[in-house]
Amino acid sequence: MKSQPLVVIGAPRSGTTFLCHVLNQHPLIQLTNESRIFVMIKDLVEERSFRPHLIGREFQDRFSGFIRRNAGELVERFYRDALQVTAPIWGDKHPPYADPAVLSGRKGSELRLPTSGSCLRLILSCLPTVKFIHIHRDPLEVAHSLLVKRWAESLADGVQVWRDYVSEIVEFLGEMEQARHLTIPYSDLLVRPEEVARAIGRFLDLSDVGSLERFLLGQREGPTPFSDPVTDLAAAYRKRAPRPANRHALALAGIAAERLGYGRC
Repeated sequence: MKSQPLVVIGAPRSGTTFLCHVLNQHPLIQLTNESRIFVMIKDLVEERSFRPHLIGREFQDRFSGFIRRNAGELVERFYRDALQVTAPIWGDKHPPYADPAVLSGRKGSELRLPTSGSCLRLILSCLPTVKFIHIHRDPLEVAHSLLVKRWAESLADGVQVWRDYVSEIVEFLGEMEQARHLTIPYSDLLVRPEEVARAIGRFLDLSDVGSLERFLLGQREGPTPFSDPVTDLAAAYRKRAPRPANRHALALAGIAAERLGYGRC
């Protein structure tokens, strides 16, 4: 099997860590958990390459272009040589790869201008054969989780974070051919594990996805504490009444939420 770069993306608290662990159950897949390497490359080619105290002005454009052209090979060599990754399917998981303010930063849900744009198009230019898996979760559940983690100050702030990330992802994936990306609802990992495993197998050309199925089914009995708070998987089987007070907050999630099927009555 030839080398296949793979990147897992999604808003924070959407299940990216969980999905990364699911994928790593397969012997042909090795993903790192937030190496953040493309954030560093983005900073180098877009920011540091144009600071005259670091590199002469006459060399800036050529250096930035050189790094862009060769970054993909360098990244794979890092995985193969330094990290000793031998699996043909390799890559990373990092939610802020999709953050439109990844370099300029944010204060809570508020973007700090000027925003830098996400890393997604940089990743694609560096790794032309890369595939993406987007895992998404109900924006209200994400917002509540962000509140618990104290990464958002209010439900509306949490939904705004979801919208910033997911809108960026949806727009980017819309520019790519369908065979290059797969979108998975977080809830499907819980309630349709066999179906999701088969979809991943088709997407990555894997003939046997039994290891993925077994891991997902095992999580129903005892969820692994990848990140606090741990989702109660049994809750996926309990119907919860809609909370009318949250309709306004859900509306803040915007068009991306509608396109992914959230907020429908």
